[in-house]
Amino acid sequence: MDWTHLKPADGRLMPWKNGGGTTLELAVDPPGATLETGFRWRISSAEVGVSGPFSAFPGLERWLLLLEGRGFELDFGSRGRRDLTVPLSTIRFCGDWPASATLVEGPCTDFNLMVDPKACQANLRCLRLTASCLLPLRAATTLLFVARGTAAVPLWDLYLGQRHTLRVEAGEGSLQVVPGYGGADLILVELDASRLS
Repeated sequence: MDWTHLKPADGRLMPWKNGGGTTLELAVDPPGATLETGFRWRISSAEVGVSGPFSAFPGLERWLLLLEGRGFELDFGSRGRRDLTVPLSTIRFCGDWPASATLVEGPCTDFNLMVDPKACQANLRCLRLTASCLLPLRAATTLLFVARGTAAVPLWDLYLGQRHTLRVEAGEGSLQVVPGYGGADLILVELDASRLS
């Protein structure tokens, strides 16, 4: 079982595709992949400072979660509107849908998962930890992002601060995760090579 501890300082600050802001790329596969070369999956966090259109990512699936701030409303045109105003609430949509965000009250921070469904299958869920738990490792790649609080992984004597990510490859069995004082909110992402032909 291979693992990597990724801190925010390890990420790549990149301009939005439409030039409207920047995003902090936390992890991408394959390593070093860009929007131009394409990727199987990418997780990132963006500071949304102004209302405006979202970049288009044809062929990709997207998950957005609110990390900090009052959030925003997403307008998908004929596909309706969705609010991202509750911490760790999740919106999943196709990257080629036209989308425009309207901030509710000031800047906010989001978490973004993008996946190429032709190359990868993804599952995302949020966990609220108030006590030690055994986290099943069922995917080829598991990402554990600390959205709030802190957490420890005794097996590797590892401390995960807020906005840190643990990446585990070829995991089997389970992994003990212990929240810090006051608990922890985690985003769990499970990624497997797509079974689509």
